[in-house]
Amino acid sequence: MNLRKIGVVAAMWVLGLASIAFFAWTVEWLDGQRVQAAEAAEAPAPVAERQPLAALTAGAARSAATARHDLAEGHRSEASHAIDAAWRAAEVGLETSHGQVKQAYEAALRRLHFARQDLHYGRAGSARDELRQVVTALEPVIGRARELSPGVPSPVVWPGYRHAVLLDATGSMIGKVRGIERGQDGSPVAVVHVGGSNDVLGFLDFGGRTVRVPADQLLWGPRGFVGAVYVALPVQATEDIRGIG
Repeated sequence: MNLRKIGVVAAMWVLGLASIAFFAWTVEWLDGQRVQAAEAAEAPAPVAERQPLAALTAGAARSAATARHDLAEGHRSEASHAIDAAWRAAEVGLETSHGQVKQAYEAALRRLHFARQDLHYGRAGSARDELRQVVTALEPVIGRARELSPGVPSPVVWPGYRHAVLLDATGSMIGKVRGIERGQDGSPVAVVHVGGSNDVLGFLDFGGRTVRVPADQLLWGPRGFVGAVYVALPVQATEDIRGIG
């Protein structure tokens, strides 16, 4: 094979890799778009991140209310995006709660499952009814969630949260967890990468910033052998994230 042919093959290989990377980045970018919470009549007010579980509970309800609003406006794609966000938030909330709050999350996840099915089969009206029930389940326990302090996972399971997907209060994906380590005073610190596009094709990163956050400010979702692991830092905007030294 002469040099010209080698050059053509190399150029095609580079272009192919670039196309795949662009496609992967596009998919991640679409998945990472934050839910624009609609100020619908049934949506609860946001809660400050200093009360993480309450902030997540309100955020999950707001995503469900947003999905319901989007369906009423005929925006099926946006509604599906908001339902997915509410589902992710509810998965973390279920793992980090107990008592009445946990029961509310169980009910919310059931309703979100039915809403997903209804949306898939084109039953928008039924999906809206299910989403109303999600809000009805979560909103009354926001106050109770303020009283709960979920805590930090045992050091034994810290490796299981490496590369976990980082969520905001609404369940939108805002970054990745790089890992958990000990701070200068010995307390657990989460190292998170916020914004940008992370791990495209497993090795490409674009933009964003790395921040160290006290681990007890995050809510640690369930760890599984299959599927994504979610961790919530229940802020309203990534600009609200303040790191430590």
